[in-house]
Amino acid sequence: MMKKGLAVGRPEVLRMLEREKEKAIRREVVAAVKRAQELRSDFLGLGDRLYRERPDVWMEVKDSWNTRWFPHVEVDVKVTCRLKRTGATADPVKIR
Repeated sequence: MMKKGLAVGRPEVLRMLEREKEKAIRREVVAAVKRAQELRSDFLGLGDRLYRERPDVWMEVKDSWNTRWFPHVEVDVKVTCRLKRTGATADPVKIR
């Protein structure tokens, strides 16, 4: 009988798991940004980042940031995931 599972000790399997985790995290962050823009609530602090990096631009947009500018900001989400301490997991990991 063949065991089903992932050999997390193998580099190609580990990298595949990292890519899948990156995709999942990216989806969650993009959804959070979209929801914040729908609510016109900058709970992610993008306006604060703009203030720190481009105070001249911030001074022009601060009075209408949440209502006019924030809902239309394009956000580039980059995620890098590295799985560590995989030796603490028995090989192969069972798939449910």
